[in-house]
Amino acid sequence: MFETLFLIFGILLVVSLLPMVWIAIRTGIRERGPRVITCPENGCRAEVEVASWKSGAAAAFGESRHRLASCSRWPEKEGCDQACVDEIEASSGGCLVRSMVNDWYQGRTCAYCGHAIPETHRGDRKPGLRSVEGRTLAVTEVEPVRLPDVLPTAQAVCANCFDAMSFRERFPNLPVDRPKPESHPLPTH
Repeated sequence: MFETLFLIFGILLVVSLLPMVWIAIRTGIRERGPRVITCPENGCRAEVEVASWKSGAAAAFGESRHRLASCSRWPEKEGCDQACVDEIEASSGGCLVRSMVNDWYQGRTCAYCGHAIPETHRGDRKPGLRSVEGRTLAVTEVEPVRLPDVLPTAQAVCANCFDAMSFRERFPNLPVDRPKPESHPLPTH
């Protein structure tokens, strides 16, 4: 009898905790990644990371509390009051670099081929950008703190053109440019 009650109680406890665990995991995954904020102390940009799993655990209990795990101004300013957390909580994308980049690509076309950049950039093949100097770059080559300065002047490059142009820049002697064949009308019978 007691064993059955303990078993039922254990099952009910696990079932009641599952939603909280799900919220904690989902929030922890969503909160990961570098962010660019404006430091309230000096007004300069800084790269920060939120303690994502602590945020996830707080979200499981209905709180939206953020704490920093790292900051580009640390260790010199590690004891700061983390007032920049207010900016993270107030922004729609949470100042996440991936949100900033995805928003920038939205509605853009490739600088080389003119095709639209797809909305999702998952997988190994990611689009790039062409700098003002004409260099083709992966977004990861730009320091997150510099992205707000680089993106407004850059052009979007689709994944296909990014791969081709990166190859051309790394190995300038290997690619061969062939003229496009003349298009001939189909013979009529």
